[in-house]
Amino acid sequence: MDYQVWIKDEFGDTYTKVDCGDLAAAKREVDKAYKAGAEPLLTIEVPYSLAIKVEPVGTEKPHRKETVAQTEKRLKEEAKSEADQGKTEPGESTGAES
Repeated sequence: MDYQVWIKDEFGDTYTKVDCGDLAAAKREVDKAYKAGAEPLLTIEVPYSLAIKVEPVGTEKPHRKETVAQTEKRLKEEAKSEADQGKTEPGESTGAES
């Protein structure tokens, strides 16, 4: 594994990177930076891959279109469920009676 020790510069917000081949070398660099009064950060290089898939032009997937009948049916069901939510059970008070 590759270790990197980032040592913050004395004046400013920039860091200097020191590559270390093993953990013992990284420990030495961190110790040296602390003794010098610097602010070290230890990071580990992690392998990764990035896959980007670009499809040819004209191969777009067709969007599903809702038919008029399906739209009307969905709207009726939504209206019915809203109306059912407003109903009260027999014997319950709606708050208007006093």
